Amino acid sequence: MGHEIGYHYETLSEAKGDHKKALALFQSNLEKLREMCEIKTICMHGKPLSKHDNRELWKNYDFRDFGVTGEAYLSVKDDLNYFSDTGRTWGHRNSIRDCIPGKTERVFAETTDELIELIEKRELNNFYILVHPERWPSSLLGWGLYYSTDTSVNLGKKILIKWREKNRNFRVISKNKMLSKNKMSITVDVEDWYHIPSVCGSSFSVYKDVNEFFKKWNDRYDYLSEPTRKTLDLLDEFNITATFFIVADVVKRYPGLIESISEKGHEIACHGADHRCVVDTKTKEPLIDVEEFEVTTLNAKKLLERTSGQEVIGYRAPNGAVTGWMLDSLEKIGFKYDSSVSVNSLYNKSDSSLRHVSSFPYYPAPGSLEPSSEKRNFVEFPWAYYDIGIKIPTYGGPTLRFLGSHLKFRGLKQSLNRGDTIFYFHPIDISREKFPSIGNRRPFYWTIKGKIVEERLRYVFKEIENINKVPLKNQARSYFEI
Repeated sequence: MGHEIGYHYETLSEAKGDHKKALALFQSNLEKLREMCEIKTICMHGKPLSKHDNRELWKNYDFRDFGVTGEAYLSVKDDLNYFSDTGRTWGHRNSIRDCIPGKTERVFAETTDELIELIEKRELNNFYILVHPERWPSSLLGWGLYYSTDTSVNLGKKILIKWREKNRNFRVISKNKMLSKNKMSITVDVEDWYHIPSVCGSSFSVYKDVNEFFKKWNDRYDYLSEPTRKTLDLLDEFNITATFFIVADVVKRYPGLIESISEKGHEIACHGADHRCVVDTKTKEPLIDVEEFEVTTLNAKKLLERTSGQEVIGYRAPNGAVTGWMLDSLEKIGFKYDSSVSVNSLYNKSDSSLRHVSSFPYYPAPGSLEPSSEKRNFVEFPWAYYDIGIKIPTYGGPTLRFLGSHLKFRGLKQSLNRGDTIFYFHPIDISREKFPSIGNRRPFYWTIKGKIVEERLRYVFKEIENINKVPLKNQARSYFEI
């Protein structure tokens, strides 16, 4: 079929370290193979339980003396990005000898999806990929048998790796950033307790919209001002400049609040006019028509610009309910980016399968949330997730309250390895006051909040201290001129 055949040797291990015996065995096996086909290249087998590295045979001898052009590890340059499925991972954690000697940096890819994403980015053209067919059986029985074998072997490898400290000289770098260029944006959704869909603005809310809420609600409503001030202090503490997605009706209900955010140098972006859902997340039917969406969103944009003194170029859909046509409308009325798409295995609030969407920015195709190969004057910043076979949402917000900070950080780190990514939270997440108990669809929504969430934020902020954190408008400049 035209493929090259090479010799996969492990003669030094078989000869128990005796170089003369190993060389004789190597020559004998090579001659037998050459009776069947041409052999020009060789590749050592890194037998994990052997103390002998088969490549060491060539410290005393030269494989070229046997008509061999090159050895798969010794004859390649260390500028290649090497990936092997050894140990059932494309990473290096289960490898003892499976590496290019002298290479001290490794591009990161853990899962096959991550490796595919890395290739599809087309930012690198120096891939070196090793696969073992036995790890890819089509039958469940075959897969299970080899999975069990790999799991057992990996346990032994972990003990050996720890004992020998074989990987201590390796520095893992992320696959898209290549020398630390990937960026993270900290984003804040400024909305109050009554903006959530069980209270206002959805197909199942108590009140149709915010206007109806204020017509009927006679008690205190402001639980937002105090935790927003605390949020600003927290960001100052960690020297973070964030992007604040603000519901426009906050301007008139909370005088001076938006101005205080803008004065701190944070980016002001739009989180809708009054946090109404644009689309029903179950039926995917629009709750607002295109014309109304464009008029109300443009008015919200202008109100936020007048109040903050900034140009508003970013948008996030209320409740993350987003569609392809919304992105077209946003671009039409002057927005440059959206950050609403969440890829995960638990729910989908969009009208798209999101099959080809990951956690890094992309140009959406016209009328769609799927990526396009064509550039456009509009970019989508999807949310972070943690891929462990299923995709767990780890972008922040409610998942910060219910999933905790450790899992959150793992998902952020993995997403950052894929490319630029975002994290978000709400000021009311850290409010220590008890909110009014209305809205019968989400009785446990605010069970976890306050001090515990504030400590989780501190944990995340400390862990990402050395990561390049910029407002989303700065990320957007990487994709087009603003």
